[in-house]
Amino acid sequence: MKKITAIVLLMAMVFSLAGCGNSVSIGAFSSKYFNGDDYDAAVQEVMTYFKGFEGCTLKKIGYAGDEEVKAEAESRGLAPEQVMVLVSTFTTDGENHENGLEPNNTYEDYKWILTRNSSAELWEHKDHGYD
Repeated sequence: MKKITAIVLLMAMVFSLAGCGNSVSIGAFSSKYFNGDDYDAAVQEVMTYFKGFEGCTLKKIGYAGDEEVKAEAESRGLAPEQVMVLVSTFTTDGENHENGLEPNNTYEDYKWILTRNSSAELWEHKDHGYD
């Protein structure tokens, strides 16, 4: 039942963005640290945060992988279950916005770091960008 709920939630997110002329591809997910609900919640958190990226269009988002999560968790002194790392691809429009991003550019493998204190808590955006 959880799997069906997760699929319906992901489809709703994609269709809600498609109505605005955007189409976001959400990558496949497999992890020893997280379940589908964890992933869905993290993707939703990034998509919500991304709405503030003026002049940008999110194209793809997905899980960076367990090794990325483990490395990021170690660097932050946290357990892997407390850190989610997503990667995305997005484009910028031709205007020069005050967001520090180059106009008419495609950003690939752009990282999103989210943390939480326990699996019962919501993901919180901590950082984004390139290493």
